[in-house]
Amino acid sequence: MAIAELLIPKIIGKLGEVAETQVEKRVMLVLGVEEEVANIEKRLKTIQDVLHDAERRRLKNKSVGRWLEELEDITYEMDDVLEEWNLPDRSHIAQKIKKINERLELTLKESHEFNFITSGGIPDSHDSQRIMTTSIIDESEVYGRAADMEKVLDQILSKSSSQGRAGVQIISVVGAGGSGKTTLAQLLFNNDKVQNHFELRNWVCVSDPFDQKRVAKAILENAGKSSHDAELDPLIRSIKETFSGKRFLLVLDDVWTEDDSKWKPFQYSLKDGAPGSVILVTTRSHRVATVVGSTDTHGLGMISHSDCLLIMQRIAFANKSGDLCKKVERIGQKIAEKCKGLPLAAKTMGSLLRFKDTVQQWQNVLDSEIWQLEEELSPEQKLFPHLFLSYNELSPELKRCFSYCAVFPKDHEIHVEELIRLWMAQGYVRPRRRGESLELVGLEYFNNLAMRSFFQEIRKFGTFDKYMECKMHDIVHDFAQFLTKNECHALGGTERNSSSERPRHLTILEEGTEEEMFSSRVVDFGRLRSFLTFSRIGRVVVPQNLFCMLKCVRTLTLSRCGLVEIPAEIGRLIHLRHLNLWNNPFVALPETICDLYYLETLNITVCEKLSCLPRRIEGLVHLRHLFNEGTDDLRQIPQGLRKLTSLCSLTRFIARSNSDDLAILKDLNQLERLDIDIEGEVDFGSAKLGKKINMREMSLFFSLGAHFIETPSCIETMEPPPNLELLVLVGYPRTQLPSWLVTKSNANNLTRLIIDGPRKISSLLALRKLSSLEELVLQGVEKLECLGKEFFGSSFSAEAVAFPNLRKLHFEHCDNWTRWEDSSEDDEEVAVSIMPRLEELQIKYCTKLEALPHHILSKISSLKKLDIQSCDKLSHRYSDKTGDDWKQLSRIP
Repeated sequence: MAIAELLIPKIIGKLGEVAETQVEKRVMLVLGVEEEVANIEKRLKTIQDVLHDAERRRLKNKSVGRWLEELEDITYEMDDVLEEWNLPDRSHIAQKIKKINERLELTLKESHEFNFITSGGIPDSHDSQRIMTTSIIDESEVYGRAADMEKVLDQILSKSSSQGRAGVQIISVVGAGGSGKTTLAQLLFNNDKVQNHFELRNWVCVSDPFDQKRVAKAILENAGKSSHDAELDPLIRSIKETFSGKRFLLVLDDVWTEDDSKWKPFQYSLKDGAPGSVILVTTRSHRVATVVGSTDTHGLGMISHSDCLLIMQRIAFANKSGDLCKKVERIGQKIAEKCKGLPLAAKTMGSLLRFKDTVQQWQNVLDSEIWQLEEELSPEQKLFPHLFLSYNELSPELKRCFSYCAVFPKDHEIHVEELIRLWMAQGYVRPRRRGESLELVGLEYFNNLAMRSFFQEIRKFGTFDKYMECKMHDIVHDFAQFLTKNECHALGGTERNSSSERPRHLTILEEGTEEEMFSSRVVDFGRLRSFLTFSRIGRVVVPQNLFCMLKCVRTLTLSRCGLVEIPAEIGRLIHLRHLNLWNNPFVALPETICDLYYLETLNITVCEKLSCLPRRIEGLVHLRHLFNEGTDDLRQIPQGLRKLTSLCSLTRFIARSNSDDLAILKDLNQLERLDIDIEGEVDFGSAKLGKKINMREMSLFFSLGAHFIETPSCIETMEPPPNLELLVLVGYPRTQLPSWLVTKSNANNLTRLIIDGPRKISSLLALRKLSSLEELVLQGVEKLECLGKEFFGSSFSAEAVAFPNLRKLHFEHCDNWTRWEDSSEDDEEVAVSIMPRLEELQIKYCTKLEALPHHILSKISSLKKLDIQSCDKLSHRYSDKTGDDWKQLSRIP
């Protein structure tokens, strides 16, 4: 849906650019085509004026729906033709444009039959962007579930008590979609009594399809065990060994399968848990609760209208005046009644109403004709009207970005940065001005959709929480599928669209043979714009002729497909923008890959056998992201990389000893993230890093076997990027940290620093000068024996605040660290301020550290989390939770 609204303005703009280009270059269009192009532009502008009304009538009028589908086919085809305009071979363009014009003329004539209302064009997405923000509302409060929480908690703890029945108890929470089953399970899982009661807690999102191997691996990995086995039997045996004799709580969230044969292996592997062990299942189906052998079933009913109103108001009235809240109280009550007791519906309406600032706007939501859809939808779709209200207010760009998420499996953990690149590949992200970062615009799109509750469980992950991921609620996912039922098709899985006649986007959900996966008569591969496989399902067999079939593809994801060779035919995929070949065993990329003029993202991460990059790599003129970490056999970067001036991410650059390799980076001034493997003495000056004003993240990996002279060192020749925010130093070889680390620009900008495995450093005095530092990780500092007062300054004094902005401090594997010097009574007579904003202190695998600095920590009122793991002497010192030392630490969670 909304693809015509999105593409038509884009095509009109491209047609104007084509005409301008011909004038500037004094190149005539193919005979007769100039007039055809002018006619297409004129007709598209006429159609553009009625599109808003056509989209509004699409759901109720099937004839309008079919008319829009024909128009969408034409706009897709026109978009393809205009992209071919920039390529050397334009021999067939004239004929294609003529056919498009003929189809468009018929479509325009048909539009007169519908008497569409002219709206003066498509609403501009830029209005909605003005309200975009990175602030996502806090949804931690839960209303209306106190009684459910108390009852199920009592079931869990009583079944798990010494008086409980022998054997593993299975408790199922059954409720409608959107009723809050997962939220209730999360509250129970994280409850303090539950955490203290069970020896082992484990959470697995099962979803549909019920992939036995994926679920088994998830159970093992969450229990801290290896799960490299490819077959189910050894995985099941490993689960049995892990859980036998332990009192455990295992949550199986969102179970759909009613096939008891899929459940039996898990039942067998878990039956020997200690008495009182509990499996908590959430599901929409009472049949599922029976199949899993529930010993207790808790039906989760609807919450009250008043609780729906509270949820709605908490979100809708954030930062609103009290005056408006009073004026819309009656309207709000009626809207809350339409939520029918579903917390998700209330949250969705609150997210919509937070953008409504007048009584009339609230009244329009209540009076919307969309509520009439309730009569035509199935019980599983009863939340769709609420979602439609929010969806209809989105710009065409945001509509497409949201609906495209139907390509993901249900309950998939979506990496936000990857999602934005997928949107870019489809042309959904539109910059508002020349030179604006598409990635930043895409992030604004995501934040806008998140604020409207289209995404949930948004969290940061990875080292230093560098990345962001999210999920879609399964009903929101169903809604996205509903919107794209004629565009998205999935092979494998029971919950996905399988009725689309001529899909544009294909998702492979299950492993299988080539014949099983690609014999479908439904799929016309030549129309596809996306072909995606997902690594969680195992290996997908790719047919030999796939690369010949995907004539229109923009996104091609072939992760973990066992590809030992990439065919030369890949160069024919002239529209390709996003190519993900992650974790495949091929040894080389064909030179023809450099013919992919529009390619923006190339992911060859963990292609361990890849030995070289294409020599003609300079042909990838639009490449923005080259993800190539984990390419262990790659020994050299080709010189042609120096011409890829659009490059923003380069995750493995190899600087060979005594080479001029770093000069390749000289003109790559759009770089935002750069990781360099340093194999010996190199000339950092030739990289001109100081001119890279866009760079925010840099990692330097110093090869273990390489020789580095102490002074003068090549490392000191570096002029660091002036706006660097994250720096990672791995295997740093000198005795002193580089002087440029604490230059003024770094002191002002550097917020995150990781130092991992420095070979000779014993003093960390310089770090105190990094006044903007928010997160500091020190790993494997072997020479560190004592962390003295000097770490915070020459002495404890009031001359300056030590680490004024530090929020997270992590130590790990500092094997010889024995002492952390504390402040004394004399020091306390001075108005000392040490790490005044510290929130989290983590110490792991520091086995010789004898004590924590009690006085220092006791004075940090902001400290919220103290995490000590595998530190034998610290564990022994504080294990009995008594004494003066413990009293000073006991307030810290």
